[in-house]
Formats: sequence, C-alpha cells, structure tokens
Amino acid sequence: MRSVRSLARKGFTLVELLVVITIILLISSLFLGLNPGDGGGLAAGQRMIGSSIRTLRAMALMNRGPGGTGITHAPRYRLLILNDPDDEVNHLRQVVLAVGGVSTTDLGSTNPATITNTSAAPYRWYSPEPPQMLPSGVVFVPPASDVGTTMALSVASGTRRSNIGQVADNITPSPQDSPATSPPAMTYAPTSQPMALSAMTADFNPKRWYYVELQSTGTSNHLGRTLLVLALAAVRNTGTGRAEIDVASETQFAAIMVRPNGEISMTLDADEMEVAR
Repeated sequence: MRSVRSLARKGFTLVELLVVITIILLISSLFLGLNPGDGGGLAAGQRMIGSSIRTLRAMALMNRGPGGTGITHAPRYRLLILNDPDDEVNHLRQVVLAVGGVSTTDLGSTNPATITNTSAAPYRWYSPEPPQMLPSGVVFVPPASDVGTTMALSVASGTRRSNIGQVADNITPSPQDSPATSPPAMTYAPTSQPMALSAMTADFNPKRWYYVELQSTGTSNHLGRTLLVLALAAVRNTGTGRAEIDVASETQFAAIMVRPNGEISMTLDADEMEVAR
C-alpha cells in the first residue's frame, strides 16, 4: 500500500504546472526584455514588444495587480505606446506596461462585477517596470485613424499601418480612458505606486498613450485583429499636436500580431502586412 501511495504522489498537480510555466515565462521575458539600447533594428524592436506582452500574460496568470494582498479584482493588463506628437524624442518610441485593478483591501462591499470605471478610485494603476525606448531608428506606426501623425513615403502611398480595435467589454469612458476608440487610448503617468488615473494631475505630467490590453486570462481584449507595426523611420514634429513619420522604403517594416489567445507571432516580410488605403 505504501508503494502505491508513493507512486501516486510522483505526479504534478495542475497548480504546480501553472506555477512552473509562469516562472518560465517570467525568466524568458527577463532575457528577451533586455533594453536593446541604440542597436538591433526592427528585430530587436519586435523582441522588445513581444517580451512586454509575454510579461503581461505572466502577470495576468498570477493575478498580479495593485495592492499587497495578491488578489486583484477587475484587473486589466496594458502595453502603452506614447502618443505625444509634441514630444519629438519619445513620440511613438516610448513604451511602458500599466496594470490596473482593485485590491481586496480597497474593495469593501462593492461587487467586483460592477466595477467599470477604470479612472476613479478605488481603481488604481501602476507600472511594474520603468518606461523603455524602442531601438534607435525604430518607431511604432500608428493606425490610419491617427490624423495627428501622418506618413511620408518616397514610394507608393499605400503603407503598412497598425490595427488595434476597441476594447471588447464594458469600460465607462472618461477623459483618462477611451476604450471605444480605435485604437484605445489613456492618459497616464508611469508610476510604481498604485494610484487612480483621475488623481494624476498636471504635477505628475500625464501623457496620452495608445494601449493594447490583455484580459485576466491572458487573452486579447480587443475586437478584431490586433497588429502592431514598426518601421525604420524618423519622427518629426510638424506643428502643435502634429507629427510626420519619414520612411525610406516599404520594405523596412516589421509586425507583431497579438492573437485572440494572447500569443504573438512576428514577421519582417512587409508583404504579409495589411496595406492601409
């Protein structure tokens, strides 16, 4: 009887397997997420974005969020891309993770199912790591709906553009969070201390960011296809709230697709990317 019991205990439980997988994902994201600095080109930019999305998935699987209880309600996991044409250095090049939710200690008697306002307390946001920059010469190509940033090509007018649909579930729209736009955008100041979006006053220098969101299950939370396009290009400020991306060739693009299950695929073949008309 003793030998039978000992054989039965040699297997792994589902929880143990999930913990091991999560640890592997975190270690992988640590190595893949090394700041590429000023080199590496499009491939390094792809690895950086891919590593950030993998980190978000790992945090979602572990229910990591604001607060020290380890339990987060109504969590959201976002990859942010700066959309500030007046910031010529960082516009479309700075990225940061943002995690939001309500911790058990702040929940009180509120039903978690009713939490749809992501801007007001007790809903809080924080960044688990500081902002990073895409490699030198690599920029994020915004969706065609972004009229504030245009593109200048020395070739044909049809260009590769990102595609980020609106958030698929119910969020109460606010000046700080616009989930129904395509792409979704939020006004946020990266902080390591959880705080409400509405509390990020001018003293915190909040800026506008595009975002890609994962659900607590690690799956994509967008309607339609999610495609993030990068290009070897330069960004120029052309006026207040206006910018232009100068791309030398239609072959100098790369893309990261976020699949419905949250997994990613990458390509450097411009012909595999959608062409904006």
